[in-house]
Amino acid sequence: WFARPVSPTATIEDYRNQPLYPDFNDPLKVADLEIISYDETRGEIIPFRVAQVERKGVVRWSIPSHEDYPADARDQVAEAASGLMGLKVLDLASDNEGDQRDFGVVEPDAKKLKLGATGVGQKVVMKDASGKTLLDLIVGKEVPERPGLRYVRKSGESEIYVVEARTDRLSTKF
Repeated sequence: WFARPVSPTATIEDYRNQPLYPDFNDPLKVADLEIISYDETRGEIIPFRVAQVERKGVVRWSIPSHEDYPADARDQVAEAASGLMGLKVLDLASDNEGDQRDFGVVEPDAKKLKLGATGVGQKVVMKDASGKTLLDLIVGKEVPERPGLRYVRKSGESEIYVVEARTDRLSTKF
């Protein structure tokens, strides 16, 4: 008597070669970069943020967490952004939330992490000058025996993807 629609199950073909952030195509649009790492040995979150701020009519790069300390970050932010720009899904590693630790894409959130947490990734958030989020990503472990490929997950989503990404410029130290 009753027929209920069945939700279509996504397949790898639905994801493969699709851009993770199709609107993020210009690294110079990044006006705010936040990187949050986790030190497993000390069990602490290491946040870093650099942003363009306006002071007395002048827009400049600064480190908001350090009383808007001036930073010469334009080139570094552009390099970090271009390493994650144009990410395309090469494979779907998992869509199971329970696999996040294995792939190193657990979100580094102090409220959710327990002492001794493992498999915590590096969160990267990039926004434009209007505050629009261009990218919000958890970068995980490198894919074994496949240099340059990483496991990643969009914040708030369970799908874990394999992408080619340059992460050498993602640091909490500028």
